[in-house]
Amino acid sequence: MAELEPNSGQHTTGTPVSFEEILTVLTNRIWWMAKVVGIATALTIVIVLVLPKSYKSSTTLLPESNQQSLSAMAGLSGLASLAGLNLAGSAVEPLYPEILTSEVVLSGVIYRKYQTEKFVDSVSLIQYWEIEEDSPEEDFESCLRSLREKLDITFDRRLNTVTVELSDREPKMAAEILNSLTERLNWFIATKRSSNASEQRKWIEARKREVEGDLNRSEEILKRFREKNRRIVDSPELLLQQERLTRDVQINSTIFLELKKQYEIAKIEEIKNIPVVNVLDPARPAARKDKPKRTIITIVVFLLAVGGSIAYVLLDHLYRAEFLRLTAVVTRIFRK
Repeated sequence: MAELEPNSGQHTTGTPVSFEEILTVLTNRIWWMAKVVGIATALTIVIVLVLPKSYKSSTTLLPESNQQSLSAMAGLSGLASLAGLNLAGSAVEPLYPEILTSEVVLSGVIYRKYQTEKFVDSVSLIQYWEIEEDSPEEDFESCLRSLREKLDITFDRRLNTVTVELSDREPKMAAEILNSLTERLNWFIATKRSSNASEQRKWIEARKREVEGDLNRSEEILKRFREKNRRIVDSPELLLQQERLTRDVQINSTIFLELKKQYEIAKIEEIKNIPVVNVLDPARPAARKDKPKRTIITIVVFLLAVGGSIAYVLLDHLYRAEFLRLTAVVTRIFRK
């Protein structure tokens, strides 16, 4: 094992380093390392104390699959699909993250007026975040990007729930933004559902008129047949023809009654105004800050400072001679 030369402060490169040598080097520089760690920790404490606080709010949504409406329209789904219309609808739950970050939904959240601690009057998110671009359009684009970055949306396929989180410097604002987002989501889906119900009603209404005409014609044909052929008991051919005409009336009558029932259901779906987004846990102002995590940051910086100072002292001890020789060479080159 190599021994530390007295008062040299250097190590011969290529020779093994003993634990005693490492301990001696660290002991000789203990006060320097203590100052480095102390300064780094003190600066970190000062910085984390002046960092703005951030409060996180969250809301959990339980989308409604509207199974009653689906079952009610199931009888016509196959018939409607031939016309390119999906009466049974489709599940939109997996699309919630995309819908929540869409411009049509977030625009209402951005331009809504909020009461804040910072401003006396109610302000929009553009004013609240103090976004000042060259034009109102650029202000909106910048605010839209900021809002999308702040939103943290997750969809749990197993539980079929959507969780939305947002952090802000004011706990009340974070909660109000999320609740406003929930309202806009409900508005968007309700509007789309009403529009879809309107299309369903129009399609069913048109089809109902067609079937009603077919029913009237089949009834009139059967009526004329019976008036013309009052004695058909002895004629198998006439009996068969009557059965066919009767069957046409029954089929058209059954389709007409089903369409009339579905027409009434579609009218109710079109005009009803009930929430389509179930809020399992509404957003509320956070009682405690989410960031900065001062204790964790301070501990991490302290440990990094300790490790960094130890590494620097050991590297300085092992490679100082090589570093000085390299510096001398570089200096001579530049002097030439």
